[in-house]
Amino acid sequence: MSRLERNRNMDSRAFIVAAKTLIEKIEDNRNTIGTAVDLQNQREDVQKEITSLFNGLQNPTLPSAFKLRDTALRNGFNINPKILNEMSRFD
Repeated sequence: MSRLERNRNMDSRAFIVAAKTLIEKIEDNRNTIGTAVDLQNQREDVQKEITSLFNGLQNPTLPSAFKLRDTALRNGFNINPKILNEMSRFD
């Protein structure tokens, strides 16, 4: 295995772990109670995490990427259309 392949594999593993944590955060966020400002700030923070994680996606065929995409969209978050387009090639 080349160094590039090892780095890609590591990136995929890191993405999988981060995606799982973020999916849980999105689902937990639905049940959060607080002021409108607090809830908006939490939502903005989650959106930033979603954007950041998808910007670092190396392998758009990962099942965890599809699960994160579906969870994020179902809960009203946004994903860059270029990334959605790339993923749709493997859907």
